[in-house]
Amino acid sequence: MPSLRQMTRDSGYIFAGKVTGIERVPGSLPADVSTVRFTFQVEQGIRGVRTGRTLVIREWGGLWEQGERYRPGERVLLFLYRPSKLGLTSPVAGALGRFAVDKTGQINLQDRIASLDSDPIAVRLRRKSRVTSGNFARAIRRMVEE
Repeated sequence: MPSLRQMTRDSGYIFAGKVTGIERVPGSLPADVSTVRFTFQVEQGIRGVRTGRTLVIREWGGLWEQGERYRPGERVLLFLYRPSKLGLTSPVAGALGRFAVDKTGQINLQDRIASLDSDPIAVRLRRKSRVTSGNFARAIRRMVEE
C-alpha cells in the first residue's frame, strides 16, 4: 500500500473539489478508446491546479465501466497522476487516491489510517478519524514543500 508521501510525490494534480459535469466520449474510430470527461470546480488547489478554477480531466472509459464513478455534486479530494500522452489521468493508487468530502468539509480517514505512513505529518493526521479538507490540504502542502 503506498504511503501518503508517495501518493503526493506521484501526483500531478491534488485538489479538493466538486464534480460539476460528466460526459462520456466514445472513440471516433474503432481503434480509439472511449473516455469519460469530468469537470470539477476546484475548492482547494494543492498541486497543479488553483483554487477557484475549473479543471477538466479525461479518464479511460474502462474505469467508468468497472464502477470507478463520480456523481454530479459529489465533493472529493483527489490525487491524480499527471496526464498521459493521450491526455488521460486517474487517481494515484486507484481508490486510495480518492477521498470523499462530506457536506461539512470533513474527510473520513477511518478506512485510510493504514495508508498513512510514519512521516510526522501523516502521524498527526492518523490520530484523528475525521479531518477537514483544509487541514488535510495543509498537511499535503507541507509534504510537497519538504
